[in-house]
Amino acid sequence: MNRWISFLYIFTAISFPIAASESFTLRIAIEKGLENNLSLDLAKQENRIGIKNMRMKYRKYFPTLNLGYSSTDTVTYYADDSHSRQLSATLTQLIYDRGVLRSSIHLEKERLMLEARQNDLNRSGFIFSVIDGYKNVLELEKELEISKQARNAVSQQVEIGHLERNLGEITQFDFLELELALADMDIQITQISQKLDEARSAFASVMNMRSCDIPMLLGELNYLYSGFVNESSDYYVSQAMQNSIVLKEIEFAEHKAQADYALLKKKYIPDISLSCTAAVAGESYPLTEKSFSIFLNLDFDTPALPSSISAGIGKNSDEQRFRKITADSDVMGNSEALYSSQSGKVVMERTRWNLDKYRRECQEEIEGQHKAILVLKENLEAARRRIELEQKKVEIEELKVQLGEEKRIDYVESQIALAQNRIKVFQTISQLYSMEIAFMNLCGMGEPSSSGRHLIEGSGL
Repeated sequence: MNRWISFLYIFTAISFPIAASESFTLRIAIEKGLENNLSLDLAKQENRIGIKNMRMKYRKYFPTLNLGYSSTDTVTYYADDSHSRQLSATLTQLIYDRGVLRSSIHLEKERLMLEARQNDLNRSGFIFSVIDGYKNVLELEKELEISKQARNAVSQQVEIGHLERNLGEITQFDFLELELALADMDIQITQISQKLDEARSAFASVMNMRSCDIPMLLGELNYLYSGFVNESSDYYVSQAMQNSIVLKEIEFAEHKAQADYALLKKKYIPDISLSCTAAVAGESYPLTEKSFSIFLNLDFDTPALPSSISAGIGKNSDEQRFRKITADSDVMGNSEALYSSQSGKVVMERTRWNLDKYRRECQEEIEGQHKAILVLKENLEAARRRIELEQKKVEIEELKVQLGEEKRIDYVESQIALAQNRIKVFQTISQLYSMEIAFMNLCGMGEPSSSGRHLIEGSGL
């Protein structure tokens, strides 16, 4: 039995070290996340199918063929029964439709291009969310590391303070202050650990994975990160006017409203089509009675009196020719379109107003966010300079404590403050990146891979 247990232990040690040591770089995390996100792939497939369906609309420019068959058996009292069979083929060609088909195809093309652009932005947005989740985990891991280092430093001072209290060099109150500082550090470490677990769960959700399946994340936040929004606000305003998906959607709504209004102004012009029918009929096979007809059809979709007129010529047999004109109207039909032109004009003017309003608001928002990012960058640089000064201060205070010129609690508080400010730097870096993501989304721009490479050292990008 012991031999089998030893064999199982060796087999497990050999088989699982790779899985145990598996880890994610940012590049691998992005690839894995994209692989797990089926929604992005399905959206692309739907767009491709939409393009194929749109191309099928061109067939309406060509004649349509309709094949028909009819069989009629008639019983007549005091006369012979009759049997009629007919085979027919009808070709219908659209000649003029007031531009409805051309407008429909053009708008569908624009919508599909907008959809493809949205899919690209969704992909970039997902990569940004992976980087953001990855960043949040690394940030909290760094906070935990800094807090533990500070906690160890405080613990050393507590041990020294314990000896000094026993020797009577410090009071019980001074020692209690040291112990309280150590307790505060323990509370902080517990809180950061809890936040780290929550960040890992959020990252697993983005990756469409279970939290227990998320391996160790490699890399660390770049302490010198200074952001990737480096151009002037005018540059980003111009990019937003070209790329903003919200702006594109409003522009599409305006184009559609213009096209609809243009068609409504032509509502008194008829749709024109030409139809040709050829048929053979008879009481039995082979069918020998030939017939032929050509009709010009006019369809008026006018409000309150939609009408249709059809005029044509043809023959029913070699001995019979005909001319035919038919007309019909639906009195008070389509009455809901009486004020459609006025309504279409209002819709078009509203979409124009919305477009101008959004452009103005978008420009103001971009300028405001750009200014906020620049201010945060300045604060980040100031925070880094402050840490350099605090580091020198702590070194001086350490000498003063050794010389007995300063209380040990003052030195401990300075160490804690230094740790807290180091944490704030990484929090500011995290905040800066999140603001830049929102800013780039507003502008309709995406550079996720480049931004991730600068944000995270050892990203693999």
